[in-house]
Amino acid sequence: MAIMAAFDLEARQYDAVNAFTNSPLDEVVHCACPEGYAMEGQCLLLLYALYGLRRSPLLWLKEFSKTLQELGLQEVPGEPCLFTNKWLIVFFYVDDIVVLCHTKHLSHLERFEKDLMARYETRSLGELSWFLGIWILRDRSKRKVWLCQDSYIDKMTSKFHLEHHKPAFTPLPPDVLKPHNSQATAQEIHAYQQ
Repeated sequence: MAIMAAFDLEARQYDAVNAFTNSPLDEVVHCACPEGYAMEGQCLLLLYALYGLRRSPLLWLKEFSKTLQELGLQEVPGEPCLFTNKWLIVFFYVDDIVVLCHTKHLSHLERFEKDLMARYETRSLGELSWFLGIWILRDRSKRKVWLCQDSYIDKMTSKFHLEHHKPAFTPLPPDVLKPHNSQATAQEIHAYQQ
């Protein structure tokens, strides 16, 4: 995001629809026939990944990375979800894809978009404004970007019923904390980590 702001890059986002189902399986997987299509003594041989298979995210990563390489991009060493060439920067998280380029290379971006949409069902979401629950605000004239998580804070406030509580001052004074003489349960640990 800092590179996008510093160099005033165009930023567009895309969503790969049902991304995992585009990944060919690399092992033999059989499954029961879906309800209404069951045949006695028959099962299905899966050719492509499905949501719910443990391998599906890794297979999609390999499939999409291979596609980006075929479209002329190279993986940035040590960053498996970041690709670049002389005109574009592409980064993604599962099915959320962002493409950055300088305005003078918009024709390359449009060509990339066309090639991507020819390979996968992909929705163009326009200029980058939300990514992984983070609201992205830009002041292009000043080359500044703000990453806001106010919606996440509101969600957590509602989840833990804190909408009408006074904010706590941190760090807490030590006399507020009560000693805990036993090991916390797994559920208590999970709730605390949230």
